Amino acid sequence: MKIRTFIATASLLASGGLMAFSGSAQAALYTTCVGDGGAVTVNNDLVVPAGKSCTLTGTKVKGTVTVEAGADLVAAGATFNGAVNVEGNAYLDLTDTTVKGALTTRAAFGAHLENSSVKGGVTATQGFVYAVDSALSGSVSAESGELYVSGSTLSGSLTGVGNQYTDVYDSTVKGALTVSGNTLGGVLCASEVYGAAEYRGNSDTLQLGGEGLLGSCAGATYFGGDVSVTDNTANAVLDNAIVRGGLTATGNTPVLVVGDLARIRGTVTGETAAAGASAARSAKKAAPQDRGSDLAGKAAQRAAEARADAHEAGTSRL
Repeated sequence: MKIRTFIATASLLASGGLMAFSGSAQAALYTTCVGDGGAVTVNNDLVVPAGKSCTLTGTKVKGTVTVEAGADLVAAGATFNGAVNVEGNAYLDLTDTTVKGALTTRAAFGAHLENSSVKGGVTATQGFVYAVDSALSGSVSAESGELYVSGSTLSGSLTGVGNQYTDVYDSTVKGALTVSGNTLGGVLCASEVYGAAEYRGNSDTLQLGGEGLLGSCAGATYFGGDVSVTDNTANAVLDNAIVRGGLTATGNTPVLVVGDLARIRGTVTGETAAAGASAARSAKKAAPQDRGSDLAGKAAQRAAEARADAHEAGTSRL
């Protein structure tokens, strides 16, 4: 792996038209990664330079990890003690990896997490977040992208705002769930939400448990608090679900359909409709559209390209 360590110095301060040193110079140590790296410890920050690719296997990084614009980082069995930042059109792929800090992506191509843990929360703006069989502590928030979570445990809240969709399968959300302004709606399938759940201002399709236009959902869904489904212009269905709190369903066009297998323990406010035979037939005819397969394809292609680029760059002892 072509790894180089740099010392960057700072800083100059402008005041009243004069340039002056402000205090003593600060030294920052960082390591660049281009190519394939193995089971070593990086004692400082690690940077994948813009447009380059880095693969890490069993690597430990004590500082911050930054994937610069257009770069790729594919890691397996790694440990990152600090934060991970992913910049514009960059890609992050983590398998069996632990991130002890926060994960932040800004206009990235995407982030794929599998059998991994992020302890400092996840914040994404644009791009996709695709989390499978992972443990996500802190809050998870995605805006203006695609959010797909499967087989995972989230210890905090989950928020999807202005995305194409926010889909959650076979997962546990211990905090609140908020899905708003998603153009293709969202799915909540065979999952548990222990905080309040809100679906507001979404379009296209909302499937909260049961069968719907996005296919069949095996397994019941559980809401530990109140559920609010409001101001959506989406075909919305709530079925095969237990709601321990109340249900608010106002301003939806069409109205929220509540299936025969939905159990609502609290008060129902607003307008709902029972699932009719025609709606059931339409749901069964609809081909399942699990959007995870599309994301898996995108992630696999980008990761394969990154591995090829990294392999071409070569390897070296650290």
